[in-house]
Amino acid sequence: MIFVLLPLTGAVIGWVTNVLAIRLLFRPLQPFRLGPLTFQGLIPKRRGQIAYTVGEVVAEQLFSVDELAEQLDMPSIQQELERLVCIAVDRWCAEKIGVLPKSVRHTLSQRLSDLVTTEVAHQFPRMVELLVTHMREQVDVRAIVEGKINALPLLAVEEIVLSVARSELKQIELFGAVLGFLIGLMQALLVFWLA
Repeated sequence: MIFVLLPLTGAVIGWVTNVLAIRLLFRPLQPFRLGPLTFQGLIPKRRGQIAYTVGEVVAEQLFSVDELAEQLDMPSIQQELERLVCIAVDRWCAEKIGVLPKSVRHTLSQRLSDLVTTEVAHQFPRMVELLVTHMREQVDVRAIVEGKINALPLLAVEEIVLSVARSELKQIELFGAVLGFLIGLMQALLVFWLA
């Protein structure tokens, strides 16, 4: 009987202990006091620190403004900018010199569009460089990630973690049962040998 009872008891204890340990990562969401002790789940308690650290890792190792700039298709952006400049020049000419004959207005509009487009093409690399420099100075990836994590409701954070690691957490629970079973089996063997 001890070879059945002790291993099964150990398995249940090991499984329940690991289930509780995993739940206590998240629960209780709000701190509560029990005498001199205060209880709160690890993730809710350290949420700010976790958010800061994740933001730091993302900013330093996973994502940067420079990498974002490298992913942009600059030639197509430049072409689109030149197209928009031509449209703006055509509108301006239609408004400001609309009284001139159509052929003169068209020639002036075309010439002005060519000049402005050439200047935009010439200045485009400098514009991009300035944009990236300003983004480096003004965009704090760490702060953005930290803010987004801190803004998530704690239940949403719990659901994200559980959805990502559900199978691994189940394995940890089962490992507790197996380990408890083995410990119960060793206890049964000790009781049998000592009795």
